[in-house]
Amino acid sequence: MNILKGWLGEKKTALRMWIFLNNKTYKRFHNIILPSPNGTTQIDHLIVTPFGIFIIETKNKKGWIFGSAHRSTWTQSIYGNNYTFQNPLKQTYRQTKILAGFLDIEESAIHSVVYFAGDCTFKTKLPSNIIKSRLSR
Repeated sequence: MNILKGWLGEKKTALRMWIFLNNKTYKRFHNIILPSPNGTTQIDHLIVTPFGIFIIETKNKKGWIFGSAHRSTWTQSIYGNNYTFQNPLKQTYRQTKILAGFLDIEESAIHSVVYFAGDCTFKTKLPSNIIKSRLSR
């Protein structure tokens, strides 16, 4: 069920980008698999823009989300049940390093955004690149 939920969130995000981002200015790539020294990494969405390259990691979660930049796992609380998931900032950090090496570019040219596509509420203060709206802006 989680795989289907994640896939639906990624498709919803791709559709929003297709509708709201001008394809002459923004080049969109989805579900990118890159080799890494210890296997592969998967990038949900990659947007090439005049402003840099953006990695978009989609999380399709509902309920309350608790996290911080430095914790290895975050928590989703829904209907009194708590579930942990990998800190998406650590995930995009790894993706940024691998993509920069793959393209032979500076990491500073790559920006990461974590987009929560589900109906969730952030219950802790999170960095500005963690969003649940305004993705196309």
